[in-house]
Amino acid sequence: MVITPAQIRGGRALLDWSQEQLAKAAGMSLSTIRDYEKERRGWHADERDRAGQAVGGLEVIRRTLENADVRFLPSEGDYGPGVRVIAKVPNVLRWPAKLGKWEPLLVPVEWRGQKVNVFVAHEVLDDLGHFPSTQPTSEYLRIYEEHRCDILQAAGAAIDAGRVTPDGRVHLTHSDFPRLL
Repeated sequence: MVITPAQIRGGRALLDWSQEQLAKAAGMSLSTIRDYEKERRGWHADERDRAGQAVGGLEVIRRTLENADVRFLPSEGDYGPGVRVIAKVPNVLRWPAKLGKWEPLLVPVEWRGQKVNVFVAHEVLDDLGHFPSTQPTSEYLRIYEEHRCDILQAAGAAIDAGRVTPDGRVHLTHSDFPRLL
């Protein structure tokens, strides 16, 4: 399947990757990524092997994005090509910015079409960070970023298990992180 420069940009956007991050993940130079995205490079006859399979830079970019769970969608009828990401964890709707001294960390997410406010207990963050006492907000946000995937996987599991309250909340506790704590 042929992929377009817009699909490359869209795939990066779904992953929240910069051109630099894609270049590093693909083992390519930044200028190569920029050239493909700006339509200065593309499919040429010399970019196919004898069996007609795509080779070269564009194939590496496609494979790198697919390995990160981006799927390329072909054009169909009046609909143009697109991209989709395989959801393994909930999508963060707003990055957490603060938390109160004794309040849990709030992470609003979208999971399977549902908006849920995920609350991570202060004690969980203390234990994830191996903190002996209360820390400044910046340290808790650093711990969230460091353990983001684990927190979002736990949130997805809690939501799928039906632990969402009627007002759209899920509270994560130590029991949601058995292998980390």
